[in-house]
This record gives sequence, structure tokens and C-alpha cells, in this order.
Amino acid sequence: MKTILVVDDEYAIVDALQALLEDEGFAVVTASDGREAIARLREATPDVVLLDLMMPGMDGRETLRIIRADPALSHLPVVLMSAAKHALANPPAHDASATLPKPFAVERLLELIERLSPDEK
Repeated sequence: MKTILVVDDEYAIVDALQALLEDEGFAVVTASDGREAIARLREATPDVVLLDLMMPGMDGRETLRIIRADPALSHLPVVLMSAAKHALANPPAHDASATLPKPFAVERLLELIERLSPDEK
């Protein structure tokens, strides 16, 4: 079973993504900000990280920078999500595996996860 880490400060989005992804057969771990996301990544490595760009405290930019700087985490596929579409066109979006403007189609999200996550053995 593939595991997805969902990082977003909007609980409604986290809850909706968790329900959707679990219905699709994924295990889901959640975090409400970058600090919590890094803590979750230290506990277990997911197959894909869905990371909101704009969050209070440690935002998606800083979180992605830490992920990419850590040899144990740098390989992780990270999808940056944001309602501010212009923000996805600028760094750190270039360090992300993919970007996903909000709102997004469920089919697009599932396609990205399939494309970015390794095959199960």
C-alpha cells in the first residue's frame, strides 16, 4: 500500500484529501504545517508528499528546502499545491517534483501520485 503525506494548514482540505485518498486505497499521514511534516518524515518515509505552499510558521518553501537538503529525504517526490497559481511558477516550484494549482481535479491528483510514486513490489 502506498503512503501519502498530506501537509496543509486548512483542515477541510486535509480531511477531504485524506478521505479521497483512503477511498482510493492509499495510507494517509497528515501534518498541519512544515514542522509537523518534517517530524512525520523522520518517523516514516511516504511514497509522495502533497505540500501546501502557503502555511503559517514553516511554509512549503522552507519545508521543501529542508527535504531537498536532507540526503535521507531528498529523493522524495513532492507535489507543491497552492491556490496562488503565480506562486507555483517561481522557486521553490522548480525543486518540486510537480505542482498542483488549487482547486484541482481529482483525476489530476491521482495521475500525479501514480506517476511519481514507485511501483510496489
